[in-house]
Formats: sequence, structure tokens, C-alpha cells
Amino acid sequence: MHNLKVGVGALVFLGLVCAQDIPEEARKEIARNLHGPFMVFRDVVQEELKLTDEQKEKVEEHLRERFLDIGQFFQSLEGLNGAEHEKKLQAFRQKEQEKLSSVLKATLNEDQSKRLHQLGLQQAGALALFHGRPELAKALKITNEQRKQFMAVVQELQKKVEPLIKEAQSGGDPEEIRPKVMKIRKEQEGKIEALLTDAQKKQWKEMLGKPLALDE
Repeated sequence: MHNLKVGVGALVFLGLVCAQDIPEEARKEIARNLHGPFMVFRDVVQEELKLTDEQKEKVEEHLRERFLDIGQFFQSLEGLNGAEHEKKLQAFRQKEQEKLSSVLKATLNEDQSKRLHQLGLQQAGALALFHGRPELAKALKITNEQRKQFMAVVQELQKKVEPLIKEAQSGGDPEEIRPKVMKIRKEQEGKIEALLTDAQKKQWKEMLGKPLALDE
């Protein structure tokens, strides 16, 4: 749902594959589609984490090594239907996150790792409480009744977003469609947060940490 059309290939992989300085727009697209620790490649996130020059070079080296493969994978998604597209993307995302997490574990200090985790939760939003992050539901002690309520919200989200995804797949402009999807997503996330108890809301806010504007 979060990914209408992967734009990295179209943006930068023609002629810039071997570039030492990978454009910020490409970094934004990579972080947007691969999620979690991939935020570390955003300039604003590196500044927030206060990475040293040595740390920056270590993470940049990893990005340069993976850049071509990531671009080729994104290009391979073109033309796939929604279900097949998402299945391939999720599998690739998991493998790439594991590779990057290993690098970050050896590179970041404890405070930086904690802050990057918070920023990852901010990007994922409240939908992460239902989908793909069981450790969050466990930490917040989400009840079975709340899970059922979350599911209804997610189904409503899928119903609202589906026509926009079809529009994108049939040639619609992703730059026009993405803000519409993000608006719907934000509204549904608000509904999920409203289903939390006061204690859960407080804990969730603490888990997110200080908000950082990421210009998504």
C-alpha cells in the first residue's frame, strides 16, 4: 500500500549507477521503499544521529556496494501486479534490511541505534501496530479485541487506496497519487491510535521519540 510505483530506477539508475555521490532524491526513494534502517542514508537522518565522518563513510560504502543491485531489483518490479509486486518487495526488503542492520550494529553507538529505531517507527506509523511488527503489539499489550478493530481499519484503508494503486499501475503520475495515498494512510493511522488506551498512547509516544520532519 505504501508503494505505488518504485521510482528509483526512473530517477537515478540511468547514468548514475557508479556515482560516488548518490542524489538525495534517490536516497529518499530507497528509504521510502525499503523502510526501517534505510533511513540512515537520508542526509537529515545522518544529521539527526550526529554521525561522524568515519561513520558516514562506512554506511556510504554499504550503499555504494548495494546501489546497483537495488536499482536492478526495482526495475524488475515494473509491470508486476499488486500482490506479486508486494510479495517480491517484502522479501527483498527483509534481506536488504538484515544486511544493512549488520553494518549499522558495528557502526552506530547505542544512542544512535535507539534514535534510528525511533525514526523507523515514525516512518512506519501506527499501522505497524497491526502489520509486520509483532514485537510492538506485544510491548503495548494490544488485546485481541483491539487487533480486530485494527483489522477493520486496515481493510478500510485497502479499500480506499486500491483505486489509486490501479491508477498508478495504469500509467498515472505517482507524484500526484502518492500524496493522496499518504493522506488516506495518515487518516487511518489516526483511527488506529484512537483505539489505544491512554496508557498505550503514552507508551507509543515514548517509543516514537521526538518527531523529525522527513519531507516524505
